[in-house]
Amino acid sequence: MYRILITLVLTLFLGKGLSIHDSEPTTYVAAYPEELPGTFTGGFGEDTCHSCHFDYPLNPDEGSLSLEEIPEKYEPGKLYTFSIELSREKLGQAGFQLSSRFKNGDQAGSFEANSERLQFTGTENAIQYLQHSLKGSKLNNQSSHRWQVTWKAPLTNQGSIIFNIAANAGNGDASAFGDFIFAEEIIIDAK
Repeated sequence: MYRILITLVLTLFLGKGLSIHDSEPTTYVAAYPEELPGTFTGGFGEDTCHSCHFDYPLNPDEGSLSLEEIPEKYEPGKLYTFSIELSREKLGQAGFQLSSRFKNGDQAGSFEANSERLQFTGTENAIQYLQHSLKGSKLNNQSSHRWQVTWKAPLTNQGSIIFNIAANAGNGDASAFGDFIFAEEIIIDAK
């Protein structure tokens, strides 16, 4: 409890916060429209955006996250295109982070950041984390936001693949408050 209060005070007044993993202050902005500072898909023991944006329960009824046209089964080596849609009333800014892994946690297939609205999160591990870019997080007074994602299935059948996604349907005030966080896990099998 005290750690959260200290983090909030440092963030609001100094632009500093405490990392979850150590007690050294790290500089950051309260909102991350340009790039998330780590991994927040909610899968394989990772936090979600809810670790900082905790005003509302995870997956609130007042909005939604959906992955549309994601295959139920994959063909090895095939390219798939699907959509991520995030919605809520008074949606001011939107973002997401997505990964695809085998059950053992290894990378499964590969994403393409083939739009200026998408980018990869810089991490030190071998997992690809696809997310919104700064341009991909901006809205024009709409109640939903959509990203088109391209994913290439692994070249061989290696079993089930787990997609983990966390998304922030933000109110656009550049703070950690008043945002709706959604997380979902989707498992697909080989044909």
